[in-house]
Amino acid sequence: MKNKIKIVYMATLAIIAWFALCLQFYISIEKFLSTGRTLGGAIVHLLSYYTIQNNILVALSLTLLLLAPSSAWGKFFSRSSVITAITVYITIVCLVYQIILRPQHTPVGLFKLADELLHSLDPAMFVLFWLIFIPKTKLPWTKAITWLLYPLLYCFYVLIRGAISNYYPYSFIDGNKLSYEQIFTNCAFLLFAFLSVGLLFIGISRLTKKT
Repeated sequence: MKNKIKIVYMATLAIIAWFALCLQFYISIEKFLSTGRTLGGAIVHLLSYYTIQNNILVALSLTLLLLAPSSAWGKFFSRSSVITAITVYITIVCLVYQIILRPQHTPVGLFKLADELLHSLDPAMFVLFWLIFIPKTKLPWTKAITWLLYPLLYCFYVLIRGAISNYYPYSFIDGNKLSYEQIFTNCAFLLFAFLSVGLLFIGISRLTKKT
């Protein structure tokens, strides 16, 4: 019975995540094209958002776990360390949006719907999925440090791309408004948040495993 509930939950979340991504791409690309941007440029622009990248990870991992669990990628996403890392990343998506980004803009219509799905509903549902359905293992504490590689590389990517294109996706790493000293400070705080959340989920996993 629990396995059936798990499958239904995973399928529901996968559908919601893919819908949210498709909606965001559709409305954003339409807006970009209306301003003279190219389709390729619009897609690269969207894929440069940490939110988009991690919602793709959520949707893709769930889809592969459902449809191709025995494939190489299905086995990869079934690893406790991998699924926990995704949980950490999508949790940060939610926290940063709620604490920093939400007060800065007020989307309306379909943009608001996509915003709430990608930043609030998807993360919350994925965390619940991890808490309820993922078998816990005794993950080493050092995994929390390993998981910092992706957000660290993302920060470098955004800064390099921003220096070339003059566009930065998030206000706290905006090279047009902030000094590099302030940006590096913000990135350090952000990495500390990743580390803290990672240690929290590892702690939960280890505690659950013991009990």
